[in-house]
Order: sequence, then structure tokens, then C-alpha cells
Amino acid sequence: MDVPRLVDHDQRRAELGEAAIRVILRDGLAGVTVRGVAAEAGWSTGSLRHYFRNQYELQAYVVQATIETLRRRVVPRVQRPRTHGSVVEQVATIVEEMLPLDAERREEYALWSAVVAWERQHPPEGGSVAWKDQRALHRQCIAALRGYEPVREPGQATLPHPDAQVELWAGLLHTFVDGLASQIMNTPGEMPAGTAAHLLRSLLEQSRA
Repeated sequence: MDVPRLVDHDQRRAELGEAAIRVILRDGLAGVTVRGVAAEAGWSTGSLRHYFRNQYELQAYVVQATIETLRRRVVPRVQRPRTHGSVVEQVATIVEEMLPLDAERREEYALWSAVVAWERQHPPEGGSVAWKDQRALHRQCIAALRGYEPVREPGQATLPHPDAQVELWAGLLHTFVDGLASQIMNTPGEMPAGTAAHLLRSLLEQSRA
């Protein structure tokens, strides 16, 4: 007597998420269609529609999976203990995890860009998740440069800092890093890694004044 095979639906959705991320890296968010992801995963479109009724549901799931993937990849690097060099140097190495300075970080930049594109098309009720994650990191970095202890409670880093100068410089750093990342990706000949590193450290030095 044949025993029906049990299907691990969570595992299958995870496989679809991984396939969709490969599609994003190759074709961008526009390539995340029911047909495109089914082909990448080696499924029929009918099988995929068992999990997602339309492209909107598929893309919404993929964007969330992408955010979780980025957090798993970036957060451990950001939180790695740093004990060598000046405080500016230590903070600079944290901020550089957000810059597309190598193949891994260029891939992550492409994934963040897909998340931002989705949020632009479908603005989240509570605001951009990608933006808030990045601003929280920059806020923590500026606070450290200005002598504050790191925030320990989850979610507190997303709240405005009581020091207005920390908030001002967090906004300046966030804007600067976004522009720097864009130049590194789009005009690498004009913004080599060494120049980017020098500019970042110069800004961080100014933020301490």
C-alpha cells in the first residue's frame, strides 16, 4: 500500500523564496512573476499558484523573504566585535557593511534596491522597513561616535535619539551613504573603494565635532 508523501509547505515556500531571490539578482523585481519564479524553481505554474494566487501575493512574500535574508547576512557582520583602531575607524567598518564594495555586498545592494522598488509601488502602512533598518544603524553609529552607550532593547534604535545632534548627523550619514553606494555601483570608475573609504571617514570625523 502506497503511503502518501507528506509535503513540507514551509520548506517549499522557502525554496520558492530562494528561487525568487535568484530571479531578482538576474532580472530585478520585475522578473518576479508566477511564470518566471516557477521556471527558476523547476515547478509548473499550477503548482506555484497553489501557494500564491497572483503576482502581487508572490512579490509580497518574496520581498519579506528578501528582507529576512538581508538581515541574516548583514546583521552578524555589523554586530561583529571591533576592538582595533580609533572609534571612527571602528564605526567606519560597520557603515562599510552597507556599501557595495565587493561582490557579496553588491548582491545585497541589488536586493535592497528590489525591496525599495516594491515599497515605492506599495507603500507600507508604517513606512519603509528598509529605510528604518538603515536609519537605525546610522543612528547607532553616530551615537557611538558621540560617546553614547549602544541601545540594548530591540526596536529602540528605530526611535529618534534624545540628542538632536545625533538625529541630525544620523540623517546626514544615511543620505551620504545612500549617495555613496549609488556612485560605487553606477560609476565605479569615478568612485573607487579607496576614495569612498576616505570620504566616509572624513564625514565621520566631522560628526564628532
